[in-house]
Amino acid sequence: MQLSLTTKTSAIIVVVAFVIVFIGTTTLSLSVDRLQNSYLVSKQFQLLDLLNSVVIELTRGETGEKEYLLTGKAVAKDRFYFAFSQIEADISKLKVLFSDRSEYVMLLEDLTESLSFRKSCAEEVMSVRDASGLQAAMERSRRFDEDGMTQHVEWLAKDVSRTINREMTDRFSDLDRDNLNSMGGIFVILCSSLVALLLLKYGVTRYVEDRQEAEAVLNKARDALAEREARMRALVSTAPDGIVTVTTDGIIETSNAVFDQMFGFASAQPVGLSVESILPGFMLGFASADGPEGSAVKPTSGVRELSGLTRDGLRVPVEISISNVSRGEETVLIGIVRDVTERKAVEERVRDFYSMVSHELRTPLASIRTALGLLETNFAGALPEGSMPVVKIAADEADRLMRLINDILDMRKIEAGKMELYSDTYKASELVNRALEGLSTLSDEALVCFHLAVDDSLEVFCDYDRTLQVLSNILSNAIKYSPPQGQIDVEISNFSDFCRFSVRDYGPGVPKNQTHKLFARFEQLRSSDGQYRSGTGLGLAIAKAMVEAQGGQIGIELPDDGGSLFWFTLPLSLPEPDEEGNVVEPGAYLETKDEDKDEQASEESTKENSL
Repeated sequence: MQLSLTTKTSAIIVVVAFVIVFIGTTTLSLSVDRLQNSYLVSKQFQLLDLLNSVVIELTRGETGEKEYLLTGKAVAKDRFYFAFSQIEADISKLKVLFSDRSEYVMLLEDLTESLSFRKSCAEEVMSVRDASGLQAAMERSRRFDEDGMTQHVEWLAKDVSRTINREMTDRFSDLDRDNLNSMGGIFVILCSSLVALLLLKYGVTRYVEDRQEAEAVLNKARDALAEREARMRALVSTAPDGIVTVTTDGIIETSNAVFDQMFGFASAQPVGLSVESILPGFMLGFASADGPEGSAVKPTSGVRELSGLTRDGLRVPVEISISNVSRGEETVLIGIVRDVTERKAVEERVRDFYSMVSHELRTPLASIRTALGLLETNFAGALPEGSMPVVKIAADEADRLMRLINDILDMRKIEAGKMELYSDTYKASELVNRALEGLSTLSDEALVCFHLAVDDSLEVFCDYDRTLQVLSNILSNAIKYSPPQGQIDVEISNFSDFCRFSVRDYGPGVPKNQTHKLFARFEQLRSSDGQYRSGTGLGLAIAKAMVEAQGGQIGIELPDDGGSLFWFTLPLSLPEPDEEGNVVEPGAYLETKDEDKDEQASEESTKENSL
């Protein structure tokens, strides 16, 4: 039975409609997949871009931190905080992009915690730099692991990149396989339909366009990365310090203009040369972490001083700070080099100045004081009536000037770490009695008495002369601030493993808003009546340094019934030996260098003459 035209037409229409619907459905599915794939590719490249930005800003922040430790300039700290503000902004964007990917959320949390810890460590080191100087900051920086943070971020970026590439490959493979199956069905059906061919062409065209769009996004990301690398190179080239990159074999790879100029390579870079030929000792302390065949190196922490060699054979004193950075499977050493020739010259001038103070000022001043003492005792004959007060004023001013000079020299030794300590075990009561004997004249003139609460059995491990100096300083302050006929309480007690010395006066006291200034240099005590007392303003600062050098502490309390109570602690006995059997005195300063021996001998001679 033949089908009618209407039936045939209807059948054709149904077939054509089926073909159109099939092709339309297939094309729509492919388009949705392509749109989704394009969106995911764009999103994933945003993730890569943000992670790369975190790595770059972290490097910039570390550069700012190191520059601040070396220079102390506020602009370096500003660069550090600006870099971390950019990192925080990138992290916020990453949180939004990572919100639907649970496998990345844990990585982001680890990254956020690591960056926060890195920032807090850097802030603490810079705070130490502000409070105690470069050397203390370098000591504190040794306690923190600053070398693995950038590697951790780079590892995260690489891991995400591999995941993204694997996902992109899988998506494109699935899309190609689906396209092949769909095209096969379309080909069979479109043998009798031009519409199917046109739709197939449309689908292929869209697929190619999507691939081109993805490649455009990738090229854009590559261009952005190249731009950031260019900015990093510009930052290195404009840095105030010399920067050099060195292989683990000690061969120079790159150097900036400052480094080249510093060592006489203005017309030719030192690339390819051994770093040891320019900076002998640069590679000292670097060892393979995995044995002789390993590639990882561990840099010496902190800042080191070296003597560099120019192309002309001249020596240049420098400070270097070295870190290692992973570059793929390789490790590169980055050295920041600073010329300290000018600083050394300044230090030499400072030494000359203090030597002048010691030799040219103290010796004649001691002679002047001796002469005034002879006049006070009428050794040269009776003085005219009314002249004795003038002589007394001159003698007091000479004593004050001598104390100031001695305090300045002591403070210089403390700051330079050149004050020697000779510690031994002494009775605490003996130290107090000796200090009181030396101040008997001052206490008699001030009409004050002492009330002692002393445990004669307590023995303290200390430097006798330095401890006596601390006691004399605190006791003399108490005398000066006590009212006539006043009382000063002196107490020695057992305080855990320490001996506690306390001196209490009943004078006007110290305003609470001034207690933080008491142990600062050149800060004089001022009573509640607003009056300053005579002094150098260095006594308590020196006392604090000497107490802490011996492993103790010092402080002040303000009793409710008025007055002031100064206290300090010292160890009761010799410290326990370490694992190697060595006994290290707590807080002991470095021994005086040979260059200060003459100055030390002169100071001792001057003190004997003044006595």
